[in-house]
Amino acid sequence: MNGGDILIECLKAQGVSAVFGMPGTQNIHIYDSLLRRGAGAIDHYLVRHEYAATQMADGFARATGEVGVAITVPGPGASNASTGILEAYTDCVPVLLITGQSHSDSYSRHPSKMFHGLDQMRFFEPITKYCAIAHTVSEIPAVVENAFRAMRNGRPGPTVLEFPMDVTTGDGEVQIPSRVEREDLSPPNDSDLSAAVEKIRNAKLPLIFAGSAVIHANARNELKLLAEKLNAPVIVSRCAKGTLSEDHPLALQICYGFLGQEALKHADCLIGIGPRFTSIDTRSWSMKLPQPFIQIDEDENEIGREYPCEIGVVGDLKLTLQALIEDISTDQNGWDAVLPQLLAKYNSQPPLPIIHELQDVLPRDTIYSIDVHSLGYASFAEFPIYDPRTFLYPNIGVALGYAYPAAIGAKVAYPDRPVVCFSGDGGFLMGAMEMATAMKYGINVVAIVINDDALSAIKGSQLKGFDGRTIDTDLHNPDFVEFAQSFGAYARKVENVEDFKPILRDALAAEKPALIEVIMREHQDDIIDSIGWLKADALRKTSF
Repeated sequence: MNGGDILIECLKAQGVSAVFGMPGTQNIHIYDSLLRRGAGAIDHYLVRHEYAATQMADGFARATGEVGVAITVPGPGASNASTGILEAYTDCVPVLLITGQSHSDSYSRHPSKMFHGLDQMRFFEPITKYCAIAHTVSEIPAVVENAFRAMRNGRPGPTVLEFPMDVTTGDGEVQIPSRVEREDLSPPNDSDLSAAVEKIRNAKLPLIFAGSAVIHANARNELKLLAEKLNAPVIVSRCAKGTLSEDHPLALQICYGFLGQEALKHADCLIGIGPRFTSIDTRSWSMKLPQPFIQIDEDENEIGREYPCEIGVVGDLKLTLQALIEDISTDQNGWDAVLPQLLAKYNSQPPLPIIHELQDVLPRDTIYSIDVHSLGYASFAEFPIYDPRTFLYPNIGVALGYAYPAAIGAKVAYPDRPVVCFSGDGGFLMGAMEMATAMKYGINVVAIVINDDALSAIKGSQLKGFDGRTIDTDLHNPDFVEFAQSFGAYARKVENVEDFKPILRDALAAEKPALIEVIMREHQDDIIDSIGWLKADALRKTSF
């Protein structure tokens, strides 16, 4: 086999079923191998911009929990794709970017003199768990195996592999590694666990703060059982939304929402199960944590890293939660008197448009890909999600334009489930060229575009912070319906929100890529006033 064939066989052995990318000079031999050796096992999806390749791979990975794979040329292809790698790095998503490279002799030359020149290892090392060059054919199995081991162990994250053209065309006899699985971790230290149990037993209002590590450890059921045994409400980080199904009476959704903030004020013990305490979750680490704070994580380096903790417990999360469930008593606590009052206040808010209409129409297993926009922000606190793999959002890198390509990746993974992209007008145009990809392969994503002719959140920040002055936050938009129809997609315009639900039903029944443009120019001020960090009050007082 030549090197390209070996690479494809290695990917097949790891269970790769889809690749998103664009062929070019330095990767054409890999593509030829993909055509010959991957047929029937690995499907390829041509993107129109490499930015979307890693975002599609990200959407595939978040929806499935499996590795998402992208392929580009080096240099500008890889740098275009780097935004998706950054997003996967900050949100802990297993994405593999494969690039070609010129002949190995070129490594002795300065990258600035090379065709598609870029020192990719230096470029990607800070934002990957592993990056490597296969310098010989015999190294291909090892670098692929190392990449999948990095992505499937510990907190997931992205990897980058580079293959020179002489390596992909060279011949060799190698052993194809078997599938890499998640390694077993040690159980928690007994004394640490006992100390945590004692603190929790003494608490009258214990609160659980869950992070995405619960998802990676396949410990969602244990989280639910622990919360129920303690009668402890659960708040979550952005990356962990839906870890406890949000129709559960103890699920308070996002940690910085009204319910999360109020629960933090009332709690007399915080049990942190795998949160990383990022800047957005903690509002730049201004969040006050209840004491005692017990931090549980599989990564000992996270214990006390952002907030001091009284007790740290390190070990396999599934085993740790099972031990806590077994050891903790079920004494009554004070939440039954507190939660109904908090929920009554929260539920007194007037509803936001579109957000609640979506769940009136869509089935429970719908996958939502949410872009960075004003109504999208509210989805963290006001849009119940029942499984974390059905809510895709660029949580920490916060890449505008993420949602449409990510939705395509998720729909590739689950072609028989509804997948909805919910975007603002600014973000949608950044990924809108991928409607060509959706049409080419019949990837029937429904895109909902809120058109208020502004980068509303930034415009609101300008208005609030600079005495009403704004600069370049008003948009000049196309007719989004005509834009989508030019690709051959189903497209409708909503002028009145009352018409949204029947049009959404029609879009779902169209059995082709679809777009719904929701006109909200007249509600621009209302949209700005609904943004969490711009509101004067924690809860909304008026409706649109």
